[in-house]
Amino acid sequence: MPTMHVEVVSAEKQLLSADVTELYARSTEGEIGILPGHQPALIALDIAPVMVRMEDGSEERFAVHNGFLFVDRHKVIVLADIAEQASQIDVERARTRRGELEDRLQAAEHVAAVQASLRKQQVRIDLGRG
Repeated sequence: MPTMHVEVVSAEKQLLSADVTELYARSTEGEIGILPGHQPALIALDIAPVMVRMEDGSEERFAVHNGFLFVDRHKVIVLADIAEQASQIDVERARTRRGELEDRLQAAEHVAAVQASLRKQQVRIDLGRG
């Protein structure tokens, strides 16, 4: 089965460097799937999960909070402001933070920033549930 090398990198660390068969993400324009041999591209990422399918068929998922997806014929790089591996997410902490943000949203404080933070917490909760 053809593969491509994928790296998932945040501002803090590299979370993945592996050969994979598929990658799925959400760009600012909508959902996108990348397979080996994809045309080169530079894609802006939204706050959403990124999923990669490993050579053995298993999946790795990451919560990605903005960034870029760089694609060339043999390599894909997810460069994110913040990225977290699904297995490392503290779901209870995300739920608590989401509740705090919802309270702030009701008070109409910094609405756009609060809405973006709410989306981050929801991605963490969704991925953390498995």
